[in-house]
Amino acid sequence: MKKYTSNNLKPYLIGMILLVTMWQVLSFMIGKETMVFPGPIMTVRHFVVLLSREYTYRCIISTMFRMFMGFTISLILGLIFGVIAGNSAYIEKVFSPFFTTLRAIPTASLVYLFIVLAGFASAPMYLVIMISFPIIYEGVLGGIKSTPKELLEAARSDGASIVLENIRIRLPLALPYITVAMASAFSLCFKIEIMAEVITGSTLPGLGSAILGARSSDPTNMVPVFAYSLIAIILMLIIDYFAVAIKNTISTN
Repeated sequence: MKKYTSNNLKPYLIGMILLVTMWQVLSFMIGKETMVFPGPIMTVRHFVVLLSREYTYRCIISTMFRMFMGFTISLILGLIFGVIAGNSAYIEKVFSPFFTTLRAIPTASLVYLFIVLAGFASAPMYLVIMISFPIIYEGVLGGIKSTPKELLEAARSDGASIVLENIRIRLPLALPYITVAMASAFSLCFKIEIMAEVITGSTLPGLGSAILGARSSDPTNMVPVFAYSLIAIILMLIIDYFAVAIKNTISTN
C-alpha cells in the first residue's frame, strides 16, 4: 500500500482547504449562509447532530447491506459469465451485444424499469447488480484471456480437464484483473445505491431515503440534505481509499 508522507499529503490538504473555502464563498454569494445553500460550518453542526441519532446508523447499515447484497450477486454472475466467455471466443461474441447494450442503457431508465418489475424497495439493489455486473464481467474476461498459452498447453498435455484448467491456472492468474474490477465496481455501487434510493423514493431506511425525506419535509431547509450528503461523501472517500490502495497493491505486484 502506498505510504503517505508529508510531501504527498500536502497537495491533498491544500485541495481540501480550497474546496471548503469555495464552499463557504458560494454559500455566502448564493444565500449569505442561509438554509437554502448552507456553508460548511452549518453543515458540520447538523452532521454532528445526525451522528447522535440511531436512525442515521440504521440508514448507513441499510444502504451498505443492500449495496453489498447487490455487489455479491453481480460478483457471482460476473465470475460465471466471465469464465465462460473467457474460455470461448464464440461465446464472448454472443455475449458482446448484451453487455454493450447494458452499458449503453441510461441508469435512470433502469431505475424505473426495476420499480415496475421488483417494487420500490428492491429496485436499488437490482440497479447495483446491473451496473456492477458488466464491470466485473470485463475484469474476469480480461484476466481469463490473458493466461499464457504455454501454460494451458502444458496443462492439457498432462490431461487436465477444462474445470481444473480454470481453477488451478486461469482464475489464479486472473486474480489481479478481477480484484481491480471488484474495487472499481464496489466504489461505484455505493453511489448507485444512494442515487436509486432517492429516485425510487423508498420508505426503507437508507441514506438516499433520508436525503429525500429531509428534502421533502422542508424544501427551503437544505441543511439536513447537506449533512446526510456529507456522511455519504465521507463513506465514499473511505471506500475509494481502499479501492485505490487495492489497485496500487495489485499493480506493484
